[in-house]
Amino acid sequence: MKKRLVVPLVGLAISFALPTFAQQTNEPDPQLRQKLAGVIAKHADAMNKNDAAAAAACFMQDAVYVTVRGPVNGREAIEKWYTDLFKKVQFTYYAFTIDQDSPHVIGTAGNEIWATGRWSSTIKGENFGPRQITGCWSVIRVGDDWKIRMLASNSTPGLAISFALPTFARQKNTPDPQLRQKLVDVIAKHVDAQKRSDAAAAAACFTQDAVYVTIRGPANGREAIEKWYADAFKGVKNSDQIITIDQDSPHIIGTAGNVIWATGGWSSTFKGDDFGPIQVKGYWSVIRVGDDWKIQMLIDNQTPQN
Repeated sequence: MKKRLVVPLVGLAISFALPTFAQQTNEPDPQLRQKLAGVIAKHADAMNKNDAAAAAACFMQDAVYVTVRGPVNGREAIEKWYTDLFKKVQFTYYAFTIDQDSPHVIGTAGNEIWATGRWSSTIKGENFGPRQITGCWSVIRVGDDWKIRMLASNSTPGLAISFALPTFARQKNTPDPQLRQKLVDVIAKHVDAQKRSDAAAAAACFTQDAVYVTIRGPANGREAIEKWYADAFKGVKNSDQIITIDQDSPHIIGTAGNVIWATGGWSSTFKGDDFGPIQVKGYWSVIRVGDDWKIQMLIDNQTPQN
């Protein structure tokens, strides 16, 4: 059963410009960055060929792909998702960029990384297109072959395309109940800060060098994230907020036991000076670290309303 928390997710579906002083805070290993580019290129090639099997082969057997319709769990379900997608849409000129501060090494083993970036493609369906679609992504990759353990993506507002998830998508992980409760507790702190429209308290939930991947791109570092929240709280009021944690979350990363990633859903009613109230919803994924489980990376998307 999914755990429900009340949380205002101001700005997740509404667009705000990122502060101009957002800065890169990580200096990645050039060789590791090149390896990341190489494995991403394989995924991009599969997308341009509309090859579901090749796209799914880039994922681990128990991987999770967080789409705008929710998580697809396991390589079998991911291949089915791509098969259904390619029946309805043709992808061409699929391309990606990697953020300057990516990848980030996780743990001490040296074979787990997370990274963020942007993607774009020209898409054409039976009743639309061709048109350009863009967005942002975040990924966790593991092993000597750097397969995808978790991938999440979003789309620039107004450009999302909607597809039903395969019905056999299923959970693969059984989380530690005590660790799951810790996740609930730290999310509650973020919840309270947003309830009070307290940008400083919301940003304090992030590590100093955290990355928040919004629908307009990444806000890098706690200072930029606080500025993002401050701008968001000025522009939008929200109510009826709900957040859910997926049944298989959290997942432990590495061997130290102090890094986790998790996924879930969100919904809220938004009202601004010249719009709303409107109800919006979507999905999120997060990496949390340390004894206080601060956020190292957060990404969210919005489910199309059509």
